[in-house]
Amino acid sequence: EKVGSTSVGSWWCAEGGWPSPNLRATTEIFYVFSGHGCVTDLDGMRHEFGPGDTVILPKGWSGRWDIMQPIHKVWVVHDHPNIEEFSNPIRAVITPLNDFAQSQLIPTGVRTDAIHGSPSGAGRTIYDVGPTEVGCWTCTPGSFPVFNRPTTECFHVLEGVFFLTNADGSARRCVAGDTVVLPKGWTGHWDIIETVKKLWVVVD
Repeated sequence: EKVGSTSVGSWWCAEGGWPSPNLRATTEIFYVFSGHGCVTDLDGMRHEFGPGDTVILPKGWSGRWDIMQPIHKVWVVHDHPNIEEFSNPIRAVITPLNDFAQSQLIPTGVRTDAIHGSPSGAGRTIYDVGPTEVGCWTCTPGSFPVFNRPTTECFHVLEGVFFLTNADGSARRCVAGDTVVLPKGWTGHWDIIETVKKLWVVVD
């Protein structure tokens, strides 16, 4: 699925390895469902990843891919105009699932816009470079509205059950394993039934 400058999908790949010498034209963020692999930066620094890890390949990255066990991932690709990283070489970023444990998240308290219950949130940003931001968010049961989102958000549901209701009244039940896109300008309503945890990507 493609919304504006953002595309979302899933990918499976068998064992193997290949060089990726050309500078990436986009920033890719992916969550690993299964398998093990490694991305190697241009100077030889290796970044291994496995189930539950989040991997970020910034625009301008180049190096090498190696898949040791077949990989299944869900990905978000952001097509933005400029290379925003200034390190040389540009490095891959790997965040293990443990970094999203509740103890690692920063509480934000009960939402002031709650219209039912006392939905209390916590979160953590792991990447914030140029127009691309990545993080984790959790929220306890309750309901709240969203009016005219200023950005596009793509997220993968790690835990929980909730309903998203669009402005026209249509609704979707979302559970762990689902991937959701909320376009810029989206207006709607969240109803969280069981505490939700999501890995999110927000793009300007």
